[in-house]
Amino acid sequence: MRVRRIATAIAAVCVAGGLAASAHGAGEPAYGCKKIHRGQAEINPNPNGLPPVAIGDSTMILPIPNLDAVGYSVNARGCRGFREAINIAARLKRKHRLPHLVLINAYGNGGVNPRLIAEALEVLGKKRTLGLITAYNADTGEPPAPDTDVLFKAARQYPHRIFVLDWVKYSRPHHAAEPKPGAWFLPDLFHPSYTGADAFAQFLAGAPMARNGRFP
Repeated sequence: MRVRRIATAIAAVCVAGGLAASAHGAGEPAYGCKKIHRGQAEINPNPNGLPPVAIGDSTMILPIPNLDAVGYSVNARGCRGFREAINIAARLKRKHRLPHLVLINAYGNGGVNPRLIAEALEVLGKKRTLGLITAYNADTGEPPAPDTDVLFKAARQYPHRIFVLDWVKYSRPHHAAEPKPGAWFLPDLFHPSYTGADAFAQFLAGAPMARNGRFP
């Protein structure tokens, strides 16, 4: 019932988003930028600590129930940038609630640069792992978003601390708007549909988890 209530609430946001198509033209997700959406992991894939957390922008709102089901706690907000994602991780750390595995999907609005990634690593510390998720262009829906190359360069620079989950590559065969058969996206080609939300969560479920208490 809880998952159904969350899904119903998010569906209402999506309907509102359809009425705010002009926001997409300005690069602002129609999901709205004020409300923070949260989800709590229903299982814990990390046998020696807290379940992983996914911090994201509006693309992570619809998949919240799916992500919770595969073991992620979620903090998502429309229009969120990478800087805010770092601040959320820092807040969790101060509260002793920052897990070993932290995923960030928040560069589609405002981009990312090596300095921001370095700051994220500083917040996480050397005993945690940062997963960076590729995104489509928030303005056009085209693949990939600007600065995607920065993610891969960071992963090469810090191979034991950063990995990239290439959602764009994984979802490209389905990068079309429903109701087209096989499509995983809403008409803006940036936000996943319900089908895409499930695919997104299953893809993230393949992130490196703890093995013998060590990451990745």
